[in-house]
Amino acid sequence: MKKLVLLTAALILAASSAAFAASVLLPEPDRGGGPSVLEAIALRASAEQKIFAKDELTQEELSTILWAASGKNREPKGWTVPMAMGREPYVSIYVLLRKGGFLYSWEKHALIEQSDEKRLPSGAVTQDFAKTAPCVLVFVSSGMMNMENFSYIATGAMSQNVYLAAQALGLKARFVESFNRLKIESSLNLSPVAKITGVMLVGRQ
Repeated sequence: MKKLVLLTAALILAASSAAFAASVLLPEPDRGGGPSVLEAIALRASAEQKIFAKDELTQEELSTILWAASGKNREPKGWTVPMAMGREPYVSIYVLLRKGGFLYSWEKHALIEQSDEKRLPSGAVTQDFAKTAPCVLVFVSSGMMNMENFSYIATGAMSQNVYLAAQALGLKARFVESFNRLKIESSLNLSPVAKITGVMLVGRQ
């Protein structure tokens, strides 16, 4: 019995160490640069249905985009987007990059690796122009009971913040309806009760 306990503890420690090693801490987001909110709204436009530039987003750009989407912005609790009944974000953001898939952790402001599959963004979407995007954001509801409508509302707020942050950074974003649901679910090992509520492309054009 003692050996079993020790083995279990060792496995838990190994798993936690692996998870820690796969975490990528993001730099501080840009909270003051770029145009004013009203200027960003005036200029906001979806990315065109044309090829994206090959450049990947920098960590600083990713940091600002993800923080804008659902980062913590005040204490003791509070986020950049409204959450029903003041709950912690119940819509997660998965970040698909050319080096793999990651889960954004608002608690740590970090990316947690979920898949090391290369070129994941191009496999997650179906339109030719979309396959050239260097970054694909996948919004996923946790599947909490009676929260489905709230999850779509939250996704709307999160995606609008992505549009505005992208505009401020000189990037382009686009919400897309055509994506490979089964590919995303299998690559990211999503829970059976989780539901994809939106997919966005982010890059330069």
